[in-house]
Amino acid sequence: MPHKQPNYIASRHYVDVAERFLSAGFWNADMTTGDVQGTDGFCRILGLPRGEPFGIQQWAALLHPEDREEFRSLFPVAAMGVSVCREMRLAGRDRPPRWIRVIVDEPAAGGRIVGTVQDIAAERAAQAALYRERTRLNAFLAITGAIFWTRDAHGAVTGLHGWSRITGRAGDHALDESWLDAVHPDDRERAAALWSDVPTEAVSQELPCRLRYPDGAFRNVVARVAPVCREDGAVIEWLGVIEESWRREGPGARGDAMAFKPQQLRAARVMLGWPVEELARQTGLSTATIRRYETTGEHMKEATIAAIVAAFEKSGLVMTCSPAEIGIRFRVEDGF
Repeated sequence: MPHKQPNYIASRHYVDVAERFLSAGFWNADMTTGDVQGTDGFCRILGLPRGEPFGIQQWAALLHPEDREEFRSLFPVAAMGVSVCREMRLAGRDRPPRWIRVIVDEPAAGGRIVGTVQDIAAERAAQAALYRERTRLNAFLAITGAIFWTRDAHGAVTGLHGWSRITGRAGDHALDESWLDAVHPDDRERAAALWSDVPTEAVSQELPCRLRYPDGAFRNVVARVAPVCREDGAVIEWLGVIEESWRREGPGARGDAMAFKPQQLRAARVMLGWPVEELARQTGLSTATIRRYETTGEHMKEATIAAIVAAFEKSGLVMTCSPAEIGIRFRVEDGF
């Protein structure tokens, strides 16, 4: 039978493939003389002509001045038998600094060390872009005061921002169906239905509902959810925002002491048939505090306003305010 030649590929070929596709290069250095020898990838990354003498001190001179001392410190550490990895900048005269990753292995036989160098400019640029987008999102959330959450394609909540602030409940409270406890009983069925439909319908959805705040009052919010999709339309995850719409609805929802008018307080009591004593009982405030505000309109603390608003809201009253008028209305959904 004819003898088959072995299917052999030189190791040099593997090195070339790795250097081209990983933007990397290999090198070794003599610990005594400081002479460095590198592959084609090494020379390409450092911008060196192939075959010319090159040493550790020349390499250091190619780096950003702030990174040179750290570069020199790699070799004593490697000589102690420890492999080291550091990221530093090449500082060419004709181009902006470019990040590289240098790995130094412990010395091999003959007092030589081996290592790799990798061009990580694209990796650093991607990290910077990701950081910029994350800080932009954080700034947006801080400016708007929105509650932000993410949900993966399988339905699990993977990120939550601001839930504790508006509900007084721990963030992990919203990671399962127990988040519905914070929703007004009359809105829970609609909220649960939308939540169950999200994974199956790749469209944006909106849900006005009421959430219970730490003071016990239910306030109007709008939950919005939108899909994040791949190019083929497959959903990667869902992004959701809860907007506190009650903050635009006037003092009956906001607890805004500056806009909350004494005549609104008096009219609200009359509509409910409450004497001052009943409002005091419902809010835990003193009758003197209520009478003083109704007659003088003096400034009340936010907590006092919140208590009054909560008492009225539980009975179906919503106070409204605009530059042109103030008013009181009953919530229709409460049966009035």
